[in-house]
Amino acid sequence: MADTNLYVDSDSKLTALLASIATEPALALDTEFVREKTYYPKLCLIQIATPKLTACIDCLADIDLAPLFNRLFKADCTWVLHSARQDLEVMYQQGRQLPHELIDTQIAAALLGHTPQIGLQDLLSEELGVDLDKGFARSDWSRRPLPEAAVRYALDDVRYLLPLWQILAQKLNVLQRGDWLTSDCVAALNTPPVTPPLTLCTRLRGLRSMDPQRQCAALALVTWRERFAQSLDQPRRWIMSDELLLRIAKSLPENLESLQAVDEMPRRLANRSGHELLAALQDSDGADQRMLIETHLPPKRPEKRELQALHERVRARAGELGLHNEVLATRREIGEFLVGRTSGRMDSGWRQAELQCLLADHPENGQ
Repeated sequence: MADTNLYVDSDSKLTALLASIATEPALALDTEFVREKTYYPKLCLIQIATPKLTACIDCLADIDLAPLFNRLFKADCTWVLHSARQDLEVMYQQGRQLPHELIDTQIAAALLGHTPQIGLQDLLSEELGVDLDKGFARSDWSRRPLPEAAVRYALDDVRYLLPLWQILAQKLNVLQRGDWLTSDCVAALNTPPVTPPLTLCTRLRGLRSMDPQRQCAALALVTWRERFAQSLDQPRRWIMSDELLLRIAKSLPENLESLQAVDEMPRRLANRSGHELLAALQDSDGADQRMLIETHLPPKRPEKRELQALHERVRARAGELGLHNEVLATRREIGEFLVGRTSGRMDSGWRQAELQCLLADHPENGQ
């Protein structure tokens, strides 16, 4: 492994780095960002590693990052990340696209029997015997200058990713699970990097207990809140809490007076955005909206005994494969299957093949 550590904070250094990685087929990648006070993540660092170097690119320096993104988003560039979800989101916000090929070592580890959400530090310790310093995990990455120890921490997040991937790949090949990883990483890339308003809406606690008209009102308010938070670049919770959003949706106010009368309605919000909120509510209800919500709401719970029985069978099959059972199918996915709604994971790819015998005697199978 190379000892070359680069801190890139100028165009000339970036040009040199790009020349060094121009022909590398796979790049270990990580990002550091802050978003506590913003809607969009503020990208602070991009870390890159190859077999010959590790580099930390200061995204807050006076650098033109366009050449870097041109390289990273080329079709011949594979990204190797650990727990890629948030990194994909922040990179998508910068480049408005996703990599053509992804290898997520957290997914790979889960397919080998590791805990599904295993952290990089624990995985490196178990697979490579490498112990990383965890002291800078919650650093303010927008701080400048960054402490030297923080830069080392950031570099270590990518320094060992390629050797780790080589070991995981060998083990996957022995078990003939390379296709499993490819399938799951493609699914990760097909997941929207920014959570859609409909998904945010269906996650609201108590939504299912509301009638369809008020569910549609909640969706309209979630959509408005997302757009407004984006326009101000502020966290959505700063605009309107979930609890307030549901109270407004339940009240269905028709004018400013009734909107202001909603329990704990901030006067500033009503004065600033009251007419927009009322307009959103006025046009919220419709057959299409109702169908969207109904088909995306978490389904009603299946019969408890039936759920437990199938869950135990899935657990047993996962044990035979040396997997944690939620890697094969989560309890929620099993419940959805039992009420006739499939998640897409259980009824396609390698999971379908492994679960086929277990599910064949259920009438819901094939719906």
